[in-house]
Amino acid sequence: MDYRRQDSINRLLLDGWQDRSVWGYDTGTASLFAQLTRNSTPPEADRPDVWITPPTHPALSQHVHLAAYIAKATGAELPDVLDAMADGQDAAGT
Repeated sequence: MDYRRQDSINRLLLDGWQDRSVWGYDTGTASLFAQLTRNSTPPEADRPDVWITPPTHPALSQHVHLAAYIAKATGAELPDVLDAMADGQDAAGT
């Protein structure tokens, strides 16, 4: 699938963040994005703890670059983030 031609949303199955965190591609910004919410964040919180998307971050076209931003924001190791992204894609069947 060429993710750059359509919007997509995948779960981010990263330990401590997997309950409500997502990542994907947004055709409106022509960028990958992530909305990261800690599992411990109260359900009534009205926005993610971390939002990686333009204009606060550069437009991203490569998964590894998004994963690096996610790793920095969550304190997770890059290989763990890449696995969590792949697991989320697999779960969505994309």
